[in-house]
Amino acid sequence: MARHNVHQVEIIQTGLDHPECVNFGPDGRLYAGGVSGQVYVMTPPRFELRQLANVQGLVGGVAVDANSNVYVCNATKRSVMRVSPKGEVSGYCDKTPEGPVLSPNYGLFDAKGNYWFSDCGDYWKPNGRLVRVKPNRQAESMIGGNWHFPNGLAVSPRDGAIFMIESTAADIIRVPVNKDGTVGTPEIYVQLHGHVMDGLAFAKSGNLYVSCYYPYRIYTISPDRNTELLIEDTTGEILNQPTNIAFEPKGTRLFFANLGGLHVGAFDVGEKGAPLYYPKL
Repeated sequence: MARHNVHQVEIIQTGLDHPECVNFGPDGRLYAGGVSGQVYVMTPPRFELRQLANVQGLVGGVAVDANSNVYVCNATKRSVMRVSPKGEVSGYCDKTPEGPVLSPNYGLFDAKGNYWFSDCGDYWKPNGRLVRVKPNRQAESMIGGNWHFPNGLAVSPRDGAIFMIESTAADIIRVPVNKDGTVGTPEIYVQLHGHVMDGLAFAKSGNLYVSCYYPYRIYTISPDRNTELLIEDTTGEILNQPTNIAFEPKGTRLFFANLGGLHVGAFDVGEKGAPLYYPKL
């Protein structure tokens, strides 16, 4: 895959408060969050920006269901919260039978309507876990207790496995998911020593895109686990601590959030993303 120049990046929208997350809803609207609790929504084609709600805490990942409810990882409140299309905020998950949520970071839906989220725990203490919330709101730790800052997640378009970043271990973990819903033995899929990886997104082809909080880079990992640098910003002006990434629903642009900046950007990678799941809950 050809390497991109930062000057090929399109600034989609500015004026966001250090967004860590970015994701698309079923109607093509783009969602993001801010460090002071802002939940943003941007309406195409010009991606006009408005604030949908404020959840009073650091917003990590955002995911959207079929009814445009937004599921927000609130690290400050130690809770996953749900924001209705009207901006009404309610609780969704703050504990499992194994214990309270420590620091929810990123969440997504799978094909069965389960909501998975990384509970990253402490930055340098390996006490993170991967949590699944079933459509009936039953929450459980699928793997947990000793993971090194679990962060970005993605669902494999090939077999439904959950891919999870361990930011302080500099690796990506593949978690097999069996047909009965149980998980298999996690394995290290790829390691990138010297990098703090943050976000993941799959293309339809099976290529895995990985954004790095540091250094300011985005990589592609092929299905045979070959890693290639896609784009880099050595000055941090366009890619400024890039965190979560997401493909636009029908095109070939990859969108990214900048925790160190005030904008959301995008650039064309020449292939379409794997479809996201929008369950009716």
